Order: sequence, then structure tokens, then C-alpha cells
Amino acid sequence: MSNTNKMDTSAIFEMFETINSKLDKQPNKQVEVDLSAINAITERFENVIDEVKKPTIIEHQHRHTIDIRSNWFFLSWVALAVIVLGSFWAIANQRQTISQYRDNDMKYRYIKMQGQTSKENLYWLEQQFKYGDSIRIIRKHVEKYEELVQEQAERLERVRRNSEEAEKLRENVELLKTK
Repeated sequence: MSNTNKMDTSAIFEMFETINSKLDKQPNKQVEVDLSAINAITERFENVIDEVKKPTIIEHQHRHTIDIRSNWFFLSWVALAVIVLGSFWAIANQRQTISQYRDNDMKYRYIKMQGQTSKENLYWLEQQFKYGDSIRIIRKHVEKYEELVQEQAERLERVRRNSEEAEKLRENVELLKTK
């Protein structure tokens, strides 16, 4: 390997010594550097950093314009109005039908309570259902009648069960007697 690429360390050492001796010969002078420009730039950087650290409030403004003259807008509103009105009509019709079913149910229960009917009774009943007070009175009569029927059915069921239990007890007594 050849040392031509490498510098001789002793030569470098001599150069440093020469520079050092020349510096020693110069009188000690303090060099004052004007740092005002550096201080000004540092202050500007600090201000910029403070501005960057502050939270920023971004205000969004959305503006929507509706042009009534456009066919799409007008037709969509007309369609919406037709749908809403159609829904109102269907709901009103349905409420009327449900009310009619409820009245017919009450009429049937009243006729069942009476046990019989005639043309005159049906006509009278139809006339009574034209007035709200009459409907309430008829409803109370029917509900009271149905409560009484329910109580009677429960009593009959209890009597039937009691008689069955009594019959079973008699059978048990007869079995015990025969043994």
C-alpha cells in the first residue's frame, strides 16, 4: 500500500504548532460581535412559535340556495304535499272504520245481552248510537252484564270442580269400605 493518499501526521502537527504560535504573538483583543440581528431573529422565531401553538378557530359558513323556479324543487314539494294529504285521508278513513267496528261490536254485545231483537229494537239501538251519552250508558250496561256472566261462569266452574272432588272422595270412601 502506498502512503501517498495519506497525509503525514507530523506535518499536520507542525501546521497546528505554527498557527498556535502566531496566535500567541497577537495581543489579546476581545472581539465584540453585534448580536442584535441574532436577537431580533430569535424574537421573531419565538413569536412565530407562539402563534403556531395558539389554537385556531375555523369558522365554516355554508350557504344553501333554493331556487323555487326549478322544476325539480317545485315537483318534489307538490309530491310531498300529495303524499301528506293522502296519508291524512287514509288515517281519517281508517279511524272512521275502526270506530264503526267498535260501535258494531257494542251493538252485537247489547243484542246478546238482551237475548233477542226485533226491527223496532234494532232501529232504537241505531238511533241511540247517534248520541255519545247513550253510547256510554249502553256500554256500562253491557260491561256490567258481562261481569255478572263472568262471575256466574266462575261460580258454576267452582261448583262443578267441587262436585267432581266430592265424587272422587265418595269413590275413595267406597274403596276404603270394601277393603
